[in-house]
Amino acid sequence: MKAIVKTALVTALCLCAAGVMAGEISNTDIRASNADNQATAKDAKALQHIGVTFGSGKITNSDIHARYATNYANGEGSTAHQDIGRALNGGTMDNVSVHAGRAYNQAYGKGSTAEQQIGSVAYGTMKDVNIYANRAVNKATGEKSTARQQLGVVEGGTMKNVNIYAEDANNLASGKGSTAEQKVGVVSY
Repeated sequence: MKAIVKTALVTALCLCAAGVMAGEISNTDIRASNADNQATAKDAKALQHIGVTFGSGKITNSDIHARYATNYANGEGSTAHQDIGRALNGGTMDNVSVHAGRAYNQAYGKGSTAEQQIGSVAYGTMKDVNIYANRAVNKATGEKSTARQQLGVVEGGTMKNVNIYAEDANNLASGKGSTAEQKVGVVSY
């Protein structure tokens, strides 16, 4: 009998913990314009997250402002990862505006990686969303560098009534053996 009670208690605690993992941003105005994040030296990692939910997260009825947000990683094997307005792992974005014009993300050095994601959902739904990413820049500079830029992207889900403004957005990988990939307004499964 004690084993059954203990098993039930452990199960209940695990379910409560799983519920807490789902983040939510609702009826919120996030102001992070000109935010600056930097990491330097070999294998440096600059990770910038503005208006992001993890674990079946939801972003609803909110505005996220991150114009001119900058994120830099300098050094061999460096990583610059910039997330602005993202709902991950079964997430939802509904009635949201993401303002990230002139956001700048850069990794510099041999084998560097720059990844910029503005207004995106992983394995969920994006509905009634406006994404402003005009002149967003993502750069990876150095031999065998990789640059990935995703603006208004849904991976494994649906997009409905979404406006994406990404005029003059720039994604660059420079150096021998480098790779650049840019996605704007893409739904993939």
